Amino acid sequence: MTFYDLIIIGGGAAGQMAAISAKRNNPNLKIAILDRTFTLGRKILVCGAGRCNVTNIHLDKSIENHYYGANSEFVKSIFSQFSYKDIVNFFNDLGVELYVERKTDIGKLFPVTDQAKTITALLENELKILGIDTHLNTEVVKAIKGPDTFVLDANTLNQEGKAVTTNQFQSKYLIISAGGKTYPALGSNGSGYSLAQSFGHSIITPVPSALPIATKNPLSQELQGVKMELEVTSIIEGNEIKTRTDDVMFTQYGLSGPAILNISREISIHINRENKSNVQVKINFFPGKTANDVKDILGKRWNKRSTLTLEESLFGLFPTKIPAALLKVIGLDKNLPVNKLSEEQINLLVTSLTSYKVEIQATRGWNEAEFTAGGIDTKEVKESTLESKLVNGLYFCGEILDVDGDVGGFNLSWAWSSGNTAGKLKGSL
Repeated sequence: MTFYDLIIIGGGAAGQMAAISAKRNNPNLKIAILDRTFTLGRKILVCGAGRCNVTNIHLDKSIENHYYGANSEFVKSIFSQFSYKDIVNFFNDLGVELYVERKTDIGKLFPVTDQAKTITALLENELKILGIDTHLNTEVVKAIKGPDTFVLDANTLNQEGKAVTTNQFQSKYLIISAGGKTYPALGSNGSGYSLAQSFGHSIITPVPSALPIATKNPLSQELQGVKMELEVTSIIEGNEIKTRTDDVMFTQYGLSGPAILNISREISIHINRENKSNVQVKINFFPGKTANDVKDILGKRWNKRSTLTLEESLFGLFPTKIPAALLKVIGLDKNLPVNKLSEEQINLLVTSLTSYKVEIQATRGWNEAEFTAGGIDTKEVKESTLESKLVNGLYFCGEILDVDGDVGGFNLSWAWSSGNTAGKLKGSL
């Protein structure tokens, strides 16, 4: 049996941050990270399309508008201890210079190298400098709390992921940061939930979030591969829930792109957790414009060039493939001269351009989801320390908790901040 003062299960962003925080705050602790994959931080490498969206400049503003699951006071408590400025300073101190992506006003921060490997390499270097042990290909299958310590049974896995030996570890304190269920091929298979449940914790049913949606609609079929900035709104049981403006990709199976990912959470919960239907997405091809606004815009174009066909009159407003496809699915003749349009036809066009609705059949799965909605019920976790209310010396951090954020660096920010807080072991030391 190998003994440590602190063991951290899961070597992702939150787990590595927890280890660094623990060692910096308590240099005498003997600390180890146990991870079931062959390298640390594999999901970091795919963040931000491989560039790693480290955090967001809007993090400290309106936290309640960017995070879901736990109540806002719980989330605010953690960020009050390790804020946006702290995250930036932490990475600057490691040697990572960050820059704000300017092509949108979303506020994403990336390393100047535009390589996620920069982040993982410097985190691993810091773990080595601090003398933190790392046990890779090590899957914890059982964890119990004895009178004074935690005892862990862990399998050593071969390249095929099969157990070849079993080892035991013992520690005074335990942090579970095993992640959610997204990208199971990268290590997050939901096994951390079972460990939490073995200590008596409740799990809010996890569902995939920030993911594409499946909708067999004629427009997606006509526009496969086309991408443009649109305004999209989720409609559940007839109620408009969330509106976002960003790129939308039309695909063979339905809709994808950042705008869709940002409205997918509530859709996924409704369909995958509550097993309900009656979901739509409304598309506005003129973000921020009303039907009357668009009617005026088109009217001015038509008055200027009244002999154009309906299709030609829309050139310049959209990618060239969109006008013919949209007119086809709504049933308007693309060759109709604009000066021959009836009021009914104009209204049909304007309505379709500002509120084209598609029925949603399903979402895509865990392999295409960026985040997990659900996890350990935060009502059973102390908001100031992230220590379990049920088991002394047991802490949680990262995606395994029922906290998830918007696309744009908010989820990694939660990993850094919650990992830093949990690593302080404030409830125990």
